[in-house]
Amino acid sequence: MVNGNRNIDDHVGELLSGYVDGELTQQQRQLVSLHCENCDECSEILTRLRELRQTIGQAHLSELGEDKWRESMNDNTVKTTRQIGWLIFIAGLLAVGGIGIVGFLFSDEIKMGMKLIIIAVYGGLAALFFSVLRQRLIERKSDKYKDVEI
Repeated sequence: MVNGNRNIDDHVGELLSGYVDGELTQQQRQLVSLHCENCDECSEILTRLRELRQTIGQAHLSELGEDKWRESMNDNTVKTTRQIGWLIFIAGLLAVGGIGIVGFLFSDEIKMGMKLIIIAVYGGLAALFFSVLRQRLIERKSDKYKDVEI
């Protein structure tokens, strides 16, 4: 029996996951149902997929509740170490960038015209970055969605 471009005797293994997740069209669901009635191999795989989905759905991946986890991620120690980490990272980037800029500016291998073009490109990018950063910092104060959790 032929259904569309598929022979009903073909295995429907690639559709089984979508069947369990409810992602198939009605025609595909009927195809899988009919096939699994006659195919022990696919029926067994379907049973295992359903058991796996149920096991994963019941799994508790953390001993901490979601509220406790959020509290532990927002305590003062975490905030302080995160801020210190960012400051050290930014200072390192500025140091490396400064060394690169000085090397670039005082290099005799690159012509002045090329230096000006490169400075214009990166200067424009920096100006855009700081413009967007400033705008986000200003909007952050009045953003009514900043505390919305998804």
